[in-house]
Amino acid sequence: MWQRTIQRASYRTCTIPIYCGIAIVKLLNYKPIFSDLEKCAEVVNHLQGEHKAEITGSLIHTLVVAEDHRNSLHFGVDPIAILRSIKVRILQGKRQGASTIEQQFVRTITARYEKTPRRKVREQILAVMLSSRFSKDDIASCYLKVAYYGVSLVGIKGVRVLRADSRESANEIIVAHLKYPRSSNPEGMMAKKHSIRVTHIKMLLAR
Repeated sequence: MWQRTIQRASYRTCTIPIYCGIAIVKLLNYKPIFSDLEKCAEVVNHLQGEHKAEITGSLIHTLVVAEDHRNSLHFGVDPIAILRSIKVRILQGKRQGASTIEQQFVRTITARYEKTPRRKVREQILAVMLSSRFSKDDIASCYLKVAYYGVSLVGIKGVRVLRADSRESANEIIVAHLKYPRSSNPEGMMAKKHSIRVTHIKMLLAR
């Protein structure tokens, strides 16, 4: 228990730059940020407690393990994932995701996908602000309820269709669609990547 407390304290310390950004946003009363924050909060408030039959605890657990395994430690931003992403970018020239579940939820609701440092910092500020208002489970649950899973598979409708189509490993298949959404070509490259992703998630859950 004390080790986790120390780890969370370390994560909070690493998040200080984002807290400084939040302080500046509040000082300047920067309305675009507050507008997006309220938009995200409104969605969480509206969807809290809804669709419990589809968004189960095991599905949320699968999401955390696959997409954000340090979710219980950080406060909306994962410094370790960010440093890892920078390292891979510099040494291997590859792009690697570092977004937390909170950031993915913010991105989905605000519909801002431009690949710029400004958008990323903005997203991180909103993720930390949102985390101070809602629980981890509430945000993760709401993300699954609004996420894009592929062509004609948006939000809770996507979860229902994928769960109905999957006789087994439904949770893994649903979460894998977040990274590799179903395309209009069922035999395309995205489908192959999706199959590999499902296998990888199963391995993570088995650890």
